[in-house]
Amino acid sequence: MEIYLGTDNDKIRFPIVPSSIGVNRSNNIDTQAVIKLGEVPIFNGTSLKTIEFTSFFPNQEYNFCDYTGFMKPYEFSEKIQKWMYEGKPLRVIVTDSPTNMQCLIQQFDTVEQDGTRDLYFTLNLLEYRPIEVSNLNNSSSSSSSDNLTRPSEEITNNTQKTHKVVKGDCLWDIAQKYYGKGSLYPKIKEANKSKYPSLAKNNIIYSGMELIIP
Repeated sequence: MEIYLGTDNDKIRFPIVPSSIGVNRSNNIDTQAVIKLGEVPIFNGTSLKTIEFTSFFPNQEYNFCDYTGFMKPYEFSEKIQKWMYEGKPLRVIVTDSPTNMQCLIQQFDTVEQDGTRDLYFTLNLLEYRPIEVSNLNNSSSSSSSDNLTRPSEEITNNTQKTHKVVKGDCLWDIAQKYYGKGSLYPKIKEANKSKYPSLAKNNIIYSGMELIIP
């Protein structure tokens, strides 16, 4: 087993393979109160995976090192810190295993001990998922075409659909009313959480709120 971390053009191989490497996986699940059903789970996709392992950078070439001719401990440390503070997306590869993913360095702790000048460390990696922005060319073209064919008064007076919350409402029921599917409630939450902070942390709504229905 070999462990590599870095970019295509600049990577390191860890001289000492740790005794264990942990990969943590979980789902992002919210709960929503539904009238007459009570609390129901809502699956929002997978959470970011995390990888954690502990090892050390040797100050000399021990006979149990994975290879020879490696950098000094603090050279390894400085390179990892540079990547960490730059927020640079990296790739971690563990050979002879399925682990091969893009990641960011979430935490990197080091300590010297035993007087050997070996540098012990704990490294925490967080999965990196690139943000893909949809192509807006089609919508832009559509808007331009609309501007040519619609009267300007109609564009100016075009209003956003909204819903005024009354007692007993919940996001699930509102989504069911407008979209025909209660599970689409996150669309309403995302469109209104900047206006109503209670939605940013949870799914609470109050009577009198005027929600945008995107």
